Parts: sequence; C-alpha cells; structure tokens
Amino acid sequence: MSEGSPLKSETVRQFFVSQWGVYERMVKGNLLCHQELFNALRDDLLRLPTHFSLLDLASGDAGSLAKALAGMRVSRCMAVDLAGGPVLLAARDNLRFRGIPAEVKQAEFLEFVSTPPKRAFDVVTLSYSLHHLATADKERFFQGVARWVKPGGGLWLIDELLPAGMGRAEWLPLMLERLHRVGAEIYSPEEWAEVDGHITTSDFPESVETYGRMAREAGFANAATRLLVGDGLLGMMRFTR
Repeated sequence: MSEGSPLKSETVRQFFVSQWGVYERMVKGNLLCHQELFNALRDDLLRLPTHFSLLDLASGDAGSLAKALAGMRVSRCMAVDLAGGPVLLAARDNLRFRGIPAEVKQAEFLEFVSTPPKRAFDVVTLSYSLHHLATADKERFFQGVARWVKPGGGLWLIDELLPAGMGRAEWLPLMLERLHRVGAEIYSPEEWAEVDGHITTSDFPESVETYGRMAREAGFANAATRLLVGDGLLGMMRFTR
C-alpha cells in the first residue's frame, strides 16, 4: 500500500457496530450505488442454474443481498460477518424472509477464507469490505477465497475502485465530494465528520487491473468488470474459476 495504512479489522468493526444507523442511511440514500450494483448482481445470479450455493462474506445485515436473491432457489447459504450480535441475526432473518435457508457465522472474512473449506460454494459474494485491507492482505484474500469457490463457480466483488491511472490521493477527495453531493441532506455535520474520518483512515481501494492480477495469481481463470458506477469510483467485478 503506497499511501497511508488501513485500519485493523477490530477498529473497522467497532465503527460499523457503533455507527450502524449512519451506514443504513447511506445504503437507503444509495450514496454508494447499492441499487445499481445489487441489481447487476441479481442479473448475473438469475443466469445461474437453480439451487446454487452461496457464501456471503462481510454480510452486515444482508439486506441488499436478500433483495437481490428474491425468488431464487438457493440450496445452501452462509452469511459471515465480524460484527455478530443483532447485525448477524438480522442477516439471517433478512435472508430467511426471502426464502433463503441461511446459516450465519461470526468471523473476520479474511481469516475465515484462510482456512480450508469442508464444502466449497458455487457463488461467493463480498461487498464494500475488501478496501479495508492492506494490499498484501487483499492478495491473501484472493489466495484463500479461491478454495471456497467451486470449479466453474465465481466470486462477485462489489466495492470502491481506483480508476485506471489514479492513485488513492486523487481518489479520496473525489469520493468524499461525491458522497457529500449525493447525500447532502442525509447527515448532520457531526455525522459527516464520522463518515469522512472513517473513509479517510480506512478506505484503500485498488484498481480493476490490480484485482484482476491478484485473482489470476490465486487461480481464477477469468476476471471481468461487470459494472462501473458512481463516476467510475465504484463497481462490480466477477472472477470465475
């Protein structure tokens, strides 16, 4: 990581647990393009054979994922999140409300995929979380998660992205300006200070090219950019085994 240093996972966990209401308003206000990106995820998953298995990493309350899966037949589903407690119980309930037989597990997603799976999944999803890791840990993530994806299956990554040729120093003010522009009426000045502080200290996106390289080195056969949104600062990538 060339600029700054990502926060430890416990610090990130504490932010989301204590500021969950703030993050929920960010989702409802579509500041990070949840609607467009999860609609794209739904489009992809609808093309899969029915009764696929799914692992959702850093799931939060899984609200956006549950909506994306509405009406689909999922044979097995596991939601993993470090927060645990009410957030993880909400994930289980949100998924089960949509007819998804969800199991939940409290764990940090990097450590979780670093252990060999008993059974791999057809689909693994991770949204708005990989950017919290240092570059070396992102590489560890791809090396680990590849074992959790069945041959022929895929990893879908929704996250902040660095546009080609742009560094974090250029990306950061653009992202902050966009959030304030799109969500001007959502937060109080004090809440904006919390949001800005979190992003400034713990958001470290990588480029499409960098994630593609990491995935191929980990054994994924293909890396594709499925959608870029939010002035190119956010997007979804699909990595197939």
